[in-house]
Amino acid sequence: MKFKVKSLVVALSLTAVSNFAMANTDLDNESYAIGASMGKYLNGQITVQKEFGIDANLDQVIAGFADALQGNNKLDNEALIDALNARAKVLNDRKQERQAALLKETSQEAREYMEQNAEKDGVMTTESGLQYEVLVAGDGRKPNPEDAVTVHYKGTLLDGSVFEDTHGGEPKELGLINVIDGWNEGIQLMPVGSTYRFTIPAKLAYGDQGMGAIPGGSAIIFDIELIDAKKPGKGHGGMGMGMGMNMNMGMGAAGTAAH
Repeated sequence: MKFKVKSLVVALSLTAVSNFAMANTDLDNESYAIGASMGKYLNGQITVQKEFGIDANLDQVIAGFADALQGNNKLDNEALIDALNARAKVLNDRKQERQAALLKETSQEAREYMEQNAEKDGVMTTESGLQYEVLVAGDGRKPNPEDAVTVHYKGTLLDGSVFEDTHGGEPKELGLINVIDGWNEGIQLMPVGSTYRFTIPAKLAYGDQGMGAIPGGSAIIFDIELIDAKKPGKGHGGMGMGMGMNMNMGMGAAGTAAH
């Protein structure tokens, strides 16, 4: 009997020790996870900043983190804000410099492409700078400026990469009042049943800001098949969320109709 009691006491003691160790292990894991998640976030931020030539002293980052946890900051709030604002300004300036350089390069590539494209047989250029060629000639009526049209289309960048393609799915119906200027002008040139290829300069598309996969300053190419055109009915003014939709009408990311 004494042996059984002693055995039970030992078993209960071991269980208590095991539960205490497990509790400590859980606490340690949770505590470590808090630090690791914050460290992962900071590492991501520092990595991005390094891409713009802005380095960080990791020893001081760790020291600042530890001091803050202990409520023992070596810099007062004003000094902290000043230091962070100064770093943010440098980062923002570097980003703007890179964006400006990229815009200049992209715009130059677009100009050169369109100059060469204009010399190709069958390519016509309108007064606005829109370029088009007839791939399939239709014999239907041409749309009016405010018509609702039904189209299939494929949009590509100048390097040939496709950013939107409706083929394989349902055609898109949209109001011409909601599309980018290049679409609005171009589709009015098309008889129903036609397929045209449009090379659209940035000023008639997404301008210097770009959209989604389309860089700022980029010319873009659309192959558009005009399936139908009709007078806009109730609700057509807001239709056509696709790659051709006009950003000024509230468009989202690339992959939504041509603004």
